[in-house]
Amino acid sequence: MTEPSERPGVYHDIRDDYDDEFGRGQSPREVARRRLFGPAVAFVVIGVVCVLGALVGIVAVVNDFMSTLPGPAHGPQTVLFLGLLFLGACLFLLVICGGICLVSLRRYRLCLVSAYIVTGLSLAGPYGILFFPFGIWALILLYRPDVREEFRRPAPVDD
Repeated sequence: MTEPSERPGVYHDIRDDYDDEFGRGQSPREVARRRLFGPAVAFVVIGVVCVLGALVGIVAVVNDFMSTLPGPAHGPQTVLFLGLLFLGACLFLLVICGGICLVSLRRYRLCLVSAYIVTGLSLAGPYGILFFPFGIWALILLYRPDVREEFRRPAPVDD
């Protein structure tokens, strides 16, 4: 058998091993999908954590309502808290759906709404600042013309 250096037309540069991305698609759709993968995972994680937090809050409000003596002012306050927690859980279910749609490059408007919800978490308190960069990251990517174009194209059959 001949040595690789003896074969004609074969170059053995050190860069040959490092200059191409093996196994990665180079289509514009795959490039957009790789760019959006980080915010998509963050949206799903943020959504799950916040939905679980809302469920814990609902349990806490119901437990507080059951453990105290019912008073005339206690009922409306409990209903308000439960309504706000339910609204938060619904919003974060939208964030989870938006994260899934980011990866599949579908439903551009839902992805935008999810990004704005996550970005708006900076108003939610000191822990919201942990989620804020992921919303900004997604908004920057979603407003790029090449990424927006990939949302407009129909999904391939094998997708």
